[in-house]
Amino acid sequence: MSATQVSTSFENITYEVKGSIGYITLNRPKVMNALNRRTVEELNAAFHAAKEDAAVKGIILTGVGEKAFIAGADIAELSAIDGDKAGTGSRQANSPRRARRCSCSLRRLASL
Repeated sequence: MSATQVSTSFENITYEVKGSIGYITLNRPKVMNALNRRTVEELNAAFHAAKEDAAVKGIILTGVGEKAFIAGADIAELSAIDGDKAGTGSRQANSPRRARRCSCSLRRLASL
């Protein structure tokens, strides 16, 4: 991406470059910008695009809405996953594994 070009291919975030600054905005205000799988994938793609753009020297991460920057994990998505796996194991047994995967994804984003 080059200076002042906006990506419109994302569903849950926007990514825009103004001068040497990349602006990533979470855009899920109805759920207080809760992170679901798609949002994390889009964040990863935006951070990668910023890393690959030599014009980008820094990133500002922000969120739309008045109540929260990021509420955390999208509980509705986690509930759906737990419901799909209801017969295959306990919810408690799956929760630590899911938390580790989310944590690893966020660390990968930070390392970009």
